[in-house]
Amino acid sequence: MQKNFDEYAKIRPEMEEALLSWNDRDVAFIKQDIQDGKSVWLIYASDGTKLATTESRDYAFLVAKQNNLLPQSVN
Repeated sequence: MQKNFDEYAKIRPEMEEALLSWNDRDVAFIKQDIQDGKSVWLIYASDGTKLATTESRDYAFLVAKQNNLLPQSVN
């Protein structure tokens, strides 16, 4: 099983260059969660640092953009 995984996990040389050039420092990840029984939206920096919590998805995207971050929705 491990051998099959290792084979599929290999990055093709032409893809490696593209991946290395991707700058994710300017990305904010927006994720929905439940806290205290309420639906909230969490905003994370690309390194996983939690930046903010809001009750509105639209507001989460606005906060990211106002801080010069590119918001990306994650599940």
